[in-house]
Amino acid sequence: MGSVTGVILTPFLLAVLLAIMFFPLVNYLEKQGLSRSIGIVAVYLFFTALCLLFCMNLLPSLFNELQELATVLPEYTDRLLCFMEEIETDYRRYDLPGGIRSAMDENIRQMQQALVINLEKFSQFLIMLLSQAFGLLLIPVILYYLLRDCTVIKEKFLGVLPEKYRLRMEITVGEIGKTLGAYLRGVVIISLFVGGLLYGGLIALGVKFALFLAIINALTNVIPYFGPLIGAFPVVIIAYLQSPVLVWKVIALIFIIQQVESQFIAPQILGRNLGFHPLTVILVLLLAGKFLGFFGLVFIIPFLAIIRVILLYFSPVIKEAWREIRCCKK
Repeated sequence: MGSVTGVILTPFLLAVLLAIMFFPLVNYLEKQGLSRSIGIVAVYLFFTALCLLFCMNLLPSLFNELQELATVLPEYTDRLLCFMEEIETDYRRYDLPGGIRSAMDENIRQMQQALVINLEKFSQFLIMLLSQAFGLLLIPVILYYLLRDCTVIKEKFLGVLPEKYRLRMEITVGEIGKTLGAYLRGVVIISLFVGGLLYGGLIALGVKFALFLAIINALTNVIPYFGPLIGAFPVVIIAYLQSPVLVWKVIALIFIIQQVESQFIAPQILGRNLGFHPLTVILVLLLAGKFLGFFGLVFIIPFLAIIRVILLYFSPVIKEAWREIRCCKK
């Protein structure tokens, strides 16, 4: 993503999503007699305390893991490339037809290139996160004003619209906030569950970089369908490089966690889905991943949810406008 998107747009989008998540809590505190500003400060203090607990207990371990990972990453890359070369050498022992051999040679070369490129992108992603630290610090400031002035922002937005559409748009905005907020809160809670379970399991199995890998899985778990696979890939690679036997235990651990998440945790917490067909979600995620990258994978489903609610409530208006256009043409 460009510098403008990374520094301005990404913090703003994250702040909007957090505001949607925290609206019910701030509104509840306001109904209990607290002023809106005091309620926001109370929410900030609570989550700041949680962040401090995380920093005091886990952040030093995370920094140590990142330093060790940066040290061994070149070695891991070389070992993976050697592994790919061994696979190529093994299959060359068999007398395969020329067409099949050429196709396999091309696939192996592409896998080697993809491996190097993805490892380089992973390193660049870590550097990008650190370089965008200032932009991320803007999120609490933007979030505060969104939570405090949400009524004013809503009234100004509705005031721009023609009067006959205002009530419909007000209902639409409320439905977007309710649906999207429930989805985002559910996804965050589920991701924390998955990250926590994986961290405990990796610690028990003795896998290196357990905290870092658990955080990666918690982050990627917000992506439907593909998220668990994306998060599982580095875990399996690290486990294999540590011990070929360990990798099977790690795969079993990931499988058990995903079954617990899909069968028990997700149905209880999410309660309802956004109404998208799985094939639609997969297709949209593939396109978003190709053209928008990681942030596209994260933001595309909430964006589709907003579009869906707007179309649901404004479809009569759209149909009426289309009929008027056709009549004018005649």
